[in-house]
Amino acid sequence: MQCEWAFPWNEPRPAIASPYLDDTDTLLSKGEMTSEHPHVKKYLTRLIERDLLHSQVLTPAQQESRRRFALQEKQAYEESRRSWQETAAGVESYLNEQPHFIKSYFQKKIIWLRKNRGTKHSNAFLLGTVKSALLRLNAVREKQGVKPYCELAAYYQGVFRHLAEMNKRRIKSLANEIAARVNEMFCTETEDENGDTAEISHDDFLLIYRNIAAEVYSLHIIPPPLSPFSAIARMIDSKWWERQLWRLRCDWRESQLRAANQVNKKAHPYLSYEAVSDWQEQRRRNTEFFKAHDLVDEAGNVVSLESMVYASISNPVLRRHELMTRMQGIEFVAQERGDVGVFYTITCPSKYHANNHSGHANPKWNHSTPVQAQRYLRKVWANIGSKLDRNGLRVYGFRVVEPHHDSTPHWHLLLFMRLDERKAITDIMRSYAIREDREELGKRTSARFTAKKLDPKKGSATAYVAKYISKNIDGYALDGERDNETGKPLKETAKFAMAWASRYRIRQYQAIGTPPITVWRELRKLSNQLTSVLKISGEFKHGQALLSDPLMDAVTAAADAGCFATYIMKQGGVLIPRKDYAVHLAYQQNDEPNAYGETVDKIYGIYSPRLGEDSRVCTRLTKWKIVSKKINSSANNSDAESVGLSFGSLSFSGPAAPWSSVNNSPVVQNSSKIKREIDRPYDDLLVNEFHQNYPMMHFDEKVKRIYESAALNNIEIDDFLARSLLGGGNIIVDSQCYCLSMFGYLQKKPKQYKENVKVIMNRLNDRLGNNINLNDIFHDPGGHYSAMLEDIDPVMWGALFGHNRGI
Repeated sequence: MQCEWAFPWNEPRPAIASPYLDDTDTLLSKGEMTSEHPHVKKYLTRLIERDLLHSQVLTPAQQESRRRFALQEKQAYEESRRSWQETAAGVESYLNEQPHFIKSYFQKKIIWLRKNRGTKHSNAFLLGTVKSALLRLNAVREKQGVKPYCELAAYYQGVFRHLAEMNKRRIKSLANEIAARVNEMFCTETEDENGDTAEISHDDFLLIYRNIAAEVYSLHIIPPPLSPFSAIARMIDSKWWERQLWRLRCDWRESQLRAANQVNKKAHPYLSYEAVSDWQEQRRRNTEFFKAHDLVDEAGNVVSLESMVYASISNPVLRRHELMTRMQGIEFVAQERGDVGVFYTITCPSKYHANNHSGHANPKWNHSTPVQAQRYLRKVWANIGSKLDRNGLRVYGFRVVEPHHDSTPHWHLLLFMRLDERKAITDIMRSYAIREDREELGKRTSARFTAKKLDPKKGSATAYVAKYISKNIDGYALDGERDNETGKPLKETAKFAMAWASRYRIRQYQAIGTPPITVWRELRKLSNQLTSVLKISGEFKHGQALLSDPLMDAVTAAADAGCFATYIMKQGGVLIPRKDYAVHLAYQQNDEPNAYGETVDKIYGIYSPRLGEDSRVCTRLTKWKIVSKKINSSANNSDAESVGLSFGSLSFSGPAAPWSSVNNSPVVQNSSKIKREIDRPYDDLLVNEFHQNYPMMHFDEKVKRIYESAALNNIEIDDFLARSLLGGGNIIVDSQCYCLSMFGYLQKKPKQYKENVKVIMNRLNDRLGNNINLNDIFHDPGGHYSAMLEDIDPVMWGALFGHNRGI
């Protein structure tokens, strides 16, 4: 039926054909010639089959048959999971299914055993060490698993099973996804039926926070213990999720490496090799950031950020100096009071240790983490403190936390007390330290708790604890000394201890019963400020009072002089409540809220509670802003032409890209330096991207890059050769030497003809028995050959060189 339109322009017009498209026959012919990728074809076929399968209406008999088939498949899978540990082949097959950071450590040993010891030894290694490690690994993963009792946990249960294998980019993508889902949950609860924001009472908002917090907690992420408003603002922020997920990923990965026997005295003490490398790389990136930035105040004064950082307590040398000053001050106070010092050591029960003292796997390990072990030690110390307080006993001193070779923490405490109270205090500490799992100790309690009274005749307390301070910071004055557990030099293990404390967020040093150190630092800063003002005005006099209150001035003078003992006594002494100290920190609210709408408190200066708020003195006079360093543009342009970066057969030129993420400008490629054709297009490649990404790559990603590069060069490579290349080694294939480029790709190493010449000449020297001087050959080859020929064949020498001497 033809429709009549009221007006001609109402009638639909025919589609306009595009002049850029071919006709249908041409398109069909091109489509028929196009070959599908096998993976794409397989994926599309699977989608079609699944769609057809779900679109069918199944009878009850078909549904029962499918359910029975699925149950059989599940039982077969579970049986295969249980039977892998019965044979060496099954263990090796199960090992090959593990992530690269787990299996590579054992595969290298298996290859070596098969090559040097035979199949018998390799099978024993598989059924012994490898099997035990894999069983421990499964137990750790079971504890790390996400239980599907909440919506988020049910959705991400399979994803979190592989959290320890993810890189930084995958973690960032996952953080964005989870933050969006949490935000969707929040919006669903706070919107009305029209999609507008509804008015919610405080109790309802608190209920929403509790529901969202339960969802977040189901993913092993602890919700922020703050106000509901700022907490929800964090839980819908992708950056907050990225930080939390990356921390959880690192903790889980390190726990799996501990379970796989890769953190102990026989493998790598204190921390895995990968974690130490990440820590060193992070310090390097921080250093590059400090070098590339300055501090600018409101008046426009510029100060180097690097110099300010190195002048702070972040400098390990200054940190060690401050700790030694504090320890010596506490010792002087103890001598003045007539107290005695005792050195205690408290260790965790065996169930917290992944490995025993010899380095072998500990069968009693309950798969706990160093953080849980530290939590146990804190609980023991809290119980000891409560018992001492109930009995009227008081101690003061210093606490040091150190890791065992398997990463389990233990405490060293240098405590001072009254002479007549020493035995009672020691008995109380021993009773709480050995209370848990008491039966495993028997009569030998020294494995868990030791106490040693300090003898002033043999040395001071500061000298006794100096080694424990130095070997956990920078290894100062420990040349030639070795660790008792690992046997490694203490200068080397110092960085491992710092990386361990950073990874597990453990406070290494803490004073007990003394005034806070932050007040000491603020007073020293205040003294420098006031002294500078007086010197500029010409009113400075040595020994003059800087503050109007005599007591505050005395505390400031003690801090400025660097005498921690005087500082303690002027503050009121040891073993007094914190509120009774003479000088406290003064705080004020920040001018601007943070990204989550909170107005947090910041340090303003110092004040005396005895005098009230009128005694507040500001020590933070200047507001600094971090800015990028200004570079001379003319000098930068002149230097840009001479900058070239080699990448295999590619070379890039242009402005040098920093290692930090400050300069994100792309670098122009100089195509004139391309010497030969390459297999992959790198026209859109940025040098800065490689600078940023390759150092941050984890070990397995770097190995994967080596495998890909080797495949492009038709080179077969294994994990052992890949590790050798990452360590700076070379490999020789068909008389060609290969090494890694600065970005981790396999490249041909230029031949060293000079070295080959030396080898040939040394061989000739041995065979001919002539004294061939290599230096003469390189600097005067003609003259050396003439002299050698004159000795061997004078006739030939005369024919060739005699005319030069008139012969």
